[in-house]
Amino acid sequence: MARGLDPRNEHERFARLHSLQFGNGAANELMAGETSTDAEGQQMARERSDTSDLTAAPPGSNPCDRVDANTKNCWWHQNLWPLIATAATLVVGMAFTFWWAPLYYHVNIWLTPGDIWSTFRDAHYVGWGSEQTIYAAGTSLVTFPGIAVLLTPIAMLQNPLHLSSSVPYYLYKPTEWFVLGPVDMLLGGFFLFPLNKFATRLSISSRRRITLVWFEAILVWAVVVLYGHPEDTIAMALAVYALLAVLDESWLHAGFFFGLAVAFQPLTLLVLPIALVRIPWRKWPMLAGEIVLPSALLLIGPLVKNWGPTTRALLKQPNFPTLNHPTPWLALAPQLSPARYVLIPTIFNHTLADGKRIPVAGLKRVLSGEVVSAGPGREMAFALVIVIAVILYRHKPSWPRLVWWIAVALSLRCVFESILDPFYFFPGLAIAVLASFTTRWWKMSLTMLFASACTVASFWHLGEWPYYLLVTSSLLLTLAFAYPSEGTLRLVAENDDANVADSQNQPV
Repeated sequence: MARGLDPRNEHERFARLHSLQFGNGAANELMAGETSTDAEGQQMARERSDTSDLTAAPPGSNPCDRVDANTKNCWWHQNLWPLIATAATLVVGMAFTFWWAPLYYHVNIWLTPGDIWSTFRDAHYVGWGSEQTIYAAGTSLVTFPGIAVLLTPIAMLQNPLHLSSSVPYYLYKPTEWFVLGPVDMLLGGFFLFPLNKFATRLSISSRRRITLVWFEAILVWAVVVLYGHPEDTIAMALAVYALLAVLDESWLHAGFFFGLAVAFQPLTLLVLPIALVRIPWRKWPMLAGEIVLPSALLLIGPLVKNWGPTTRALLKQPNFPTLNHPTPWLALAPQLSPARYVLIPTIFNHTLADGKRIPVAGLKRVLSGEVVSAGPGREMAFALVIVIAVILYRHKPSWPRLVWWIAVALSLRCVFESILDPFYFFPGLAIAVLASFTTRWWKMSLTMLFASACTVASFWHLGEWPYYLLVTSSLLLTLAFAYPSEGTLRLVAENDDANVADSQNQPV
């Protein structure tokens, strides 16, 4: 039985979309003043065609919208696919670290991500009461210490459980990975929950959300399994929660989540100027205090105790061209130290007189490449984001387009970066893919295609110009196809939830 045009339902649906354009307050006023006749409702249904390309499910189609809905059951219903995708990330990720090297490389080691062990060492220092020394400990920490504080309980379990970690010496099979590995991957999956909720608020259909969650899980997998940077996924998850609070006009919660996001990864400051477009300027001082407080509490100790190493790490952002992917911007990056020989701790195999071989700790002399500052390129990206935010503040774009501009802001970091790592692309690609799911299916498909190409290409080691042109061109194509243009900012005729809508009119 086909669903007939109900003017009241159409009015409610228009109000829901109106809230995405102008906020919940305007939508409430719109619903409060509902006095339209059937003819007026039909006229409004025709006029709504140029508001947004959001395949919204009709009111009441979600069982959690009922007044008598069970809160616990609704949580499981709304987060089923993020839970499944997180579990898949954990299972596949742990299997990869244990078995990929023996099966593919034919060596009996575990492929644990190297960067997570440096962060884990910082967590040890926090647990030992030496949080003020983490920037002087030689762990190459250049972000805020939120992730080190979060991992501190895990680090303090190492000795009681008699586990071995791959710091300060590299181990083939660190048993701490049985605990740290699942935590790393579960923290990566945390990003999928606010993402799914935000997609629901953008009225993206349930079928599209399932595809979105699985694709984003693949992007998350590369960040936490291959590189061990859960702080990036946590920060992005908290930033999305902050955007949800802005959407609900809950300014106190918005500042709280933005503050936590910055404490994990200052990169999320690129989101803030775009989000301020939707926040009344009178609320900005309150938000500033909330955002600064968590990071200030974490940094006051390192700044007082080790001002030089802390400011060098946070402001100059040291990076290593020989280890990562240099770009043409490297020619303009200030050099912090030239290439030199250094002594690093390592394990040697010592042969005894009876022929037995035992491991012995020692120092190894290796050539360390030059160190350059990545700070100026990132400051350039932030300055450009502020210019974009000033322009957007005058035009007040719709929420789908605001999400797209956030993806642009996060991607600018990669465009001006002197040295790139593959996980740098995750924040911009993740939000760009989200924006594309408010468009037509072919744009959504092309966005995922070029996001995949950018992710894969980011691992290749090429020359400065070939690498930079390849990854930035695929990144720009991802953003281009994700843009919600005028043609796609309409309610498309196909509704993936049409079967749900029809079921509302079936006789009981």
